[in-house]
Parts: sequence; C-alpha cells; structure tokens
Amino acid sequence: MAYDKTIYNNKTVKLEGFTDFEDQLFALAEGYRSDLVARNTLVKAGRAAMEPVFQMVKSKAPYDSINNTSGIHLRNTAKIESRIPYESDKRSLMLGEDIAVVTYVSVKRSAVSLSQEYGNARTTAQPYLRVSLERNVEVVLSILKSQLGQIIPDYWKSLKRRRIK
Repeated sequence: MAYDKTIYNNKTVKLEGFTDFEDQLFALAEGYRSDLVARNTLVKAGRAAMEPVFQMVKSKAPYDSINNTSGIHLRNTAKIESRIPYESDKRSLMLGEDIAVVTYVSVKRSAVSLSQEYGNARTTAQPYLRVSLERNVEVVLSILKSQLGQIIPDYWKSLKRRRIK
C-alpha cells in the first residue's frame, strides 16, 4: 500500500505490513462486493479506533458559556465520520486512488472553529483537533489492530454462513 509512514508534528509513526493486509482483504473480498466487505470491516474498525480521539475532542474543545448566545458549542458539534471514499476523495492529492476507507473526527466548520484551532488576529490558537489525534495515535493504532483482528474473522464467518455473493 502507498502509506507506510505518517508524520504528526514531531512524531513519526511507521506503519508496516499493509501489503500483506491488502492481499488478505482482496482474498476475503474475492467473489463478494468489495464495497460491502470494506463497509462491514474497515469502516466499523475505523470508527471504533477513532473513539478516543472523539472523546478527547469533546473534552478539549473550547467552551464559552459567557459570550455564546447561540447555545451551540464546539463540543456539541463533534462527530466521527467513517465511510467508503467518494470519487472526489480518490482524486484528492492528500488521500489518493488506493484509499480504502476515510475516517476522521471533525466539528462544525465555521469561523469560530477555525479561529479556535489555528488562531487569528484577535484569538490565540487553542488547538483541540490536532492535539487530540497526536496524543492518541498509539491508542488509535492499537484499537484499529485489535478491531480488525476481531471484525474480519467474524465477518468472514458470517459470509460463509449466509453464502452471500
């Protein structure tokens, strides 16, 4: 697979074994709809793996009870998105054609959320999205590994039992 090394701030995470993993997924999906296989394995595992990041975003997102008149706070808009990539994702320079699943944690995109994360002329940056991922990289990878080890064999048994093609 194309992504074997990812850099977060000053932290380097080396990801190995994706070629073998990709071969195993292709073998699993042989004779079945690959989008269904990915949705029932990779998407579920990705969502579960990003849960610690989601919880940290909710706890670290700035909360303004004094000046906020709308009643909507950043932590209330946090969500986990895990899905099969769209065609526009595959054309993206950041993701590429060989991406199997897109999983991320986000908040409602607004001037407030951007100024809180990156800062502006009047507001100092209070990063909460990037920090949440950077501090949980090892946990995310560990959960992803264990979830895939659990979900894939269970899904394979379910396919064999139902004889779905």
